[in-house]
Amino acid sequence: MAPITFGILTISDTCSHDPTKDRSGEELVHLITDHSTDSGRIIKGYVAEVAIVPDNEFSIMETLTKWSDDAKVNVILTTGGTGFSPRDVTPEATKKIIHREAPGIAVAMLTASLKITPMAALSRSICGIRNKTLIINLPGSPKAARECLDAIAMTIPHAVDLLLDLQPKIKKIHEEVQNRGCRHHHLENEMIALNLGNVASRLRESPYPMISMEQAREIINGYSWQGENEFVDLWNCHGRILADDVRAQCDLPPFRASIKDGYAVIASDGAGQRRVLGGVEAGHSPGSVRLESGFCVRVNTGAPVPEEATAVVQVEDTKLLEKTPDGKEEELIEILISPEENRDIRPIGSDIEEGSLLLRRHTKIGAVEMGILAACGCTKVKVIKLPTLGILSTGNELQQAGEEPRAGHVYDSNKITLMMLFRELGYDPKDMGIAIDDENVMINSMKDALTRVDVLITTGSVSMGDRDMLKPILNHVFKADIHFGRVNMKPGKPTTFATCQFDGRTKYFVCLPGNPVSATVTAYLFAIPLLHRLAGNYMQPTIVQARLTSSYQLDPRPEYARAILLWSEEELMPRAYSTGNQISSKLLSCKNANALLMLPGRTADRREMNEGDIVRAMLLGFHQNAI
Repeated sequence: MAPITFGILTISDTCSHDPTKDRSGEELVHLITDHSTDSGRIIKGYVAEVAIVPDNEFSIMETLTKWSDDAKVNVILTTGGTGFSPRDVTPEATKKIIHREAPGIAVAMLTASLKITPMAALSRSICGIRNKTLIINLPGSPKAARECLDAIAMTIPHAVDLLLDLQPKIKKIHEEVQNRGCRHHHLENEMIALNLGNVASRLRESPYPMISMEQAREIINGYSWQGENEFVDLWNCHGRILADDVRAQCDLPPFRASIKDGYAVIASDGAGQRRVLGGVEAGHSPGSVRLESGFCVRVNTGAPVPEEATAVVQVEDTKLLEKTPDGKEEELIEILISPEENRDIRPIGSDIEEGSLLLRRHTKIGAVEMGILAACGCTKVKVIKLPTLGILSTGNELQQAGEEPRAGHVYDSNKITLMMLFRELGYDPKDMGIAIDDENVMINSMKDALTRVDVLITTGSVSMGDRDMLKPILNHVFKADIHFGRVNMKPGKPTTFATCQFDGRTKYFVCLPGNPVSATVTAYLFAIPLLHRLAGNYMQPTIVQARLTSSYQLDPRPEYARAILLWSEEELMPRAYSTGNQISSKLLSCKNANALLMLPGRTADRREMNEGDIVRAMLLGFHQNAI
């Protein structure tokens, strides 16, 4: 499948005179071509044309016409010239050369932008078609251009398919849309007939199609950060995700600095004797000592080097000849080597230049990143706002740990396991309590949770029991879109993911099974990826290959078995040791596990995996790679 080809046209008087000032065009190229910062919605493709033109109607029309008529690009993205300034003529130029308008794209961008700032109403973007090329006007700021592209990126591939008349792909998309609507209608009719209080009338077969892990992962990855940011103190930003690129506020070092403990000299003086004028320590002001030929200045590592100095000679390459009368200072030394020009002097900005890109947006801030920010004087850091998160346990049989044990009850281990797991990853989960299997109690608990959190993680009440009522409640009470209700996997088949609108905001439900192992495993596979995406953290778990140390009978469904991976110096590949009985109620099987073995489903040709076989394994914890 050929990638979508793009043309990026920056329209700016300033940038046409100095292309180095073009941030928006650079940002669009980055969004389209750099897979390491995938936002989940920004479309990926190939940039075939890049240009910068002034705010001149003829220049804009000429470039748009040439690129469209040459048929080298499927989509032209312009950036700049869409405002109210007398020089902003991009919409006028675009309108004159397009054959057909595409107003829906402009409306989609405007709608998304208005959610961020009312000033978006001042944008005059025009979108349209010339021949088989789609032309889209984006705003001139990198942030606004990125947000507008994000709002429409999912529609661009289908638009290109329609322009190129790619019938098989067009038909597939139309069928998917139709089937999705029919499936939801069918489910609604089925659920209306379900009486939660009538056991005999309950469904005997789930109305939800069984989807693959790949399909479920694709659905989860369709969601991403909603654009909410906040500023935090430098000392509080560890583990957070940068909302914008960070550029250096100053040169580092801000002065010529010595790399060694030694003497600042004029290199052309060569080897030989030097009178010592005194010393300059780290922290002294540059220029505090003036150097002349035949003299030297003692300097410490990191100290400013006198402006006249052209080299630093380390202490080891000198010899003391005379001391001051009190014996405390050096008066005359001998330079034993012939100094080289610029030796052991760090030039201004040699580590970091003022204005240079330090960290890209969507970077996760670790210890080193915090050091970089501190070195350049950053005290406040703009980060992506974390989604608020709540954990709700369900079930008549549950009671809180520490209470007197009651007959027929078990202690709720899911909540503390999940809350600590999310807390380890930097989130702040809220305890939403335990909801018994009563329709009114469940609804009220969920409504209360949605007034306080963006993402609600539930455990239990998603299978086929007569008191498993979460899915019908989501469907009828909250009018939620249930994106999947069964996944072809073990453990965790009934895992459910849904979204709804509540108080004008999108709310997310990840409904996990009640069995402790199932809840923990599916939290790793579904809840954590969703939270990361909503937090702007587009990382993926690390997948490695491991060698089995025991045999496994394969299940018809792909299975995620808990294991301990151990590496040795003798083998490049880790060995996988089972954590014991893998039944979904036995939380002990998760103890000390650092990986999930990704066992394939059973086939007629392969019914088991044996000791020595190689399988894929997903590392647990903080082992993640950028995509």
